Amino acid sequence: MKIFLIEDNRDLNQFMTDTFVKIGYEVVSCCDGQKAFDLVNELYDLYLVDINLPNLNGLELVKKIKTIKNDAKVFIISGDDNIDTILEAYNLGINDYIKKPFDLREILAKINVVFENINQNEIKITEDCYYFCDERVVKFKGKIIKLTKKESKLLDILVKNMGKMVSTKDIELAVWGENFENGHTRQLVSKLKKILPCDDIIKNHSSNGYGIII
Repeated sequence: MKIFLIEDNRDLNQFMTDTFVKIGYEVVSCCDGQKAFDLVNELYDLYLVDINLPNLNGLELVKKIKTIKNDAKVFIISGDDNIDTILEAYNLGINDYIKKPFDLREILAKINVVFENINQNEIKITEDCYYFCDERVVKFKGKIIKLTKKESKLLDILVKNMGKMVSTKDIELAVWGENFENGHTRQLVSKLKKILPCDDIIKNHSSNGYGIII
């Protein structure tokens, strides 16, 4: 899981970053609101945002995050306990508002609750390549590659049957439904092979089907 931490208290920022990394999370951290604003275009699993940031209010940052990805998971971490501020944050669509001072174990517990089913969306293809089902994107070494609806449907059935061959008929049903577009499967597979940055992992077995065999 990749976390974007925006906290201007450098000691707290470092402590949280070190703890998350030890657990196994990937962390990008920032201490400045405006700098964070310029970095949120990348895909992160969780945003941890302080409100009182230098150069840009954290709530403005949340607005941009939600514009880019409406279902982004966002936790506010703030010493501001004004009810109007809290309500404004929730109206922006945040998942939780954690008041300072806090025990980091509280945040870890809340992360586990929110992300207990995250692996259903994130599928590892290779060491550097992941497929995100809901967003219909491939992520390779931090680079986001968007897929069309049909490309995503094809990759979806292949990654969910990784290590096995999927019949051409099953692929056609998954991609086109009952309205088969005969002859288009091979073209779609060829296009997806060119898009994927991984090595040639999509294999075909004569004319019987295709599979991701690593």
